[in-house]
Amino acid sequence: MNDHQLGTALRRQVLADLERGLASDGRRLQALVGDYCGDSQGALLPALKYLVMTPACGHALGQQPPLPADPRLLLRLQQELNSVFTPTICARMDAVLRGLLALPEPAQSPAAADADAVAEDPVTVVAAPAPVAAAAPSGQGLVAALGFLAGMLAVGLAGLIAWLVLNRQPLPQPTQPTTGAPAGDTAAPSDAVAPELAPPAPDLQQAALDNAIATVRQLYSDLSNGNGAAARQLIGGGAADQFDLAFFSQFQRVGVSDLREIGRSGALVSLQGVVTFVYPDGTSQSESRSFVVDTATQPALITASGFNQVLKARQ
Repeated sequence: MNDHQLGTALRRQVLADLERGLASDGRRLQALVGDYCGDSQGALLPALKYLVMTPACGHALGQQPPLPADPRLLLRLQQELNSVFTPTICARMDAVLRGLLALPEPAQSPAAADADAVAEDPVTVVAAPAPVAAAAPSGQGLVAALGFLAGMLAVGLAGLIAWLVLNRQPLPQPTQPTTGAPAGDTAAPSDAVAPELAPPAPDLQQAALDNAIATVRQLYSDLSNGNGAAARQLIGGGAADQFDLAFFSQFQRVGVSDLREIGRSGALVSLQGVVTFVYPDGTSQSESRSFVVDTATQPALITASGFNQVLKARQ
């Protein structure tokens, strides 16, 4: 299914869950979106998991009826994504959001299909001139000659009009003797626009960076909410000992910010950011930490993490 159909499928599932009395909280929706994403929509998974945890999504689910077809709500959800993800991801997510809110896909501009019909009407052959009434017998030859010349002039004028109209057409009208020509003509525009549809390499690199950043943010969101099962799905390799769930349970809130790329090796993206720990008494502590994220897996996995330095002592 395409991106708009993905949003429609998620909408049907959420509404069905609400009718059965199931709560559509963020963590349950995060598990749900992974089941619906196809192979071509793997790049959208971090954005979808981020979206369902936003206040705007919670507001949409709390409406009566839920997920109303409101363009203002669509704009609010788009703003949540625009602040985190690249324009390429946000453009695809626009179709998903429209499906989620039961809004139609953006209408494409219709082709000018009436040009051929309009072009045929002006070419009307003028009939032969009306016969001259009561002509004298001696002038019949002259009248016949004048009538012949007038008819030739009318036919020539009609041919000139037809030639001018056909030259103003953007595309030549197909004819039966050259049945093979239209296939070759239509193939040329497809070849001309094909390079524009292929995404450039920098977009793929940016998508990998966005995926890595979203994965680290999601990990700390799960740790802060005490969702250990979801957090373990984002940790791989030797990074498991760096994220002890018992250690994070002593804090009221944990968050990560200022994530930036410091290196890359193939699908492995190295990041550095600031982790802030908030204690139950309101005091907090900040430290610099590095991460290595493997973006080739689905979902992306944090394979390594290390402490750098304390930026702000507990106070």
